[in-house]
Amino acid sequence: MLELLGAVEMGNALRHTGATGMNEHSSRSHVILTLQISVRSLKSARSSKLCLVDLAGSERAGKTGNAGAQLKESALINTGLLALGNVIRALSDRGAHVPYRDAKITRLLRDSLGGNAHTVMVACVSPSHHFVAETLNVLQFASKARHVRNCPGPAPLLRDQNMFLSDAPQTRGTKGDVGVN
Repeated sequence: MLELLGAVEMGNALRHTGATGMNEHSSRSHVILTLQISVRSLKSARSSKLCLVDLAGSERAGKTGNAGAQLKESALINTGLLALGNVIRALSDRGAHVPYRDAKITRLLRDSLGGNAHTVMVACVSPSHHFVAETLNVLQFASKARHVRNCPGPAPLLRDQNMFLSDAPQTRGTKGDVGVN
């Protein structure tokens, strides 16, 4: 438990925030905390994964007043959100092609998006009339996400231990990743 809390604290310390014209403590990055629990025996292996995701909000350059490096960060945030929206749209429309490979965030969340995972989304909106457009965008995004159908349940047992693959290599080596072994 202490190891988990240490990882959360380290990740929080590495998280980027900054003041914008819309928010004094604006997130400058998305955060994904993935806990993977594996149980192995001589004949089989089981694995369970919990992903906690905090998405940075969409950034409108005109409203935030961002310039320079913050404007580039805003563009990257919006690119990730656009890719996530495209995946959710394809899944909710039951499209033939789901563009998981378009962004790192969609590759990391692939299991939670249309896989065999239980997925819960909490959408944070503002009651202020100044942010009506942003609130409507969040609610439209959540409405689309609501129509994504996962097939929750246990993954099939793996009979051969050599078939048991970890997701660790998928994220290793990316800038800003935090890992606990």
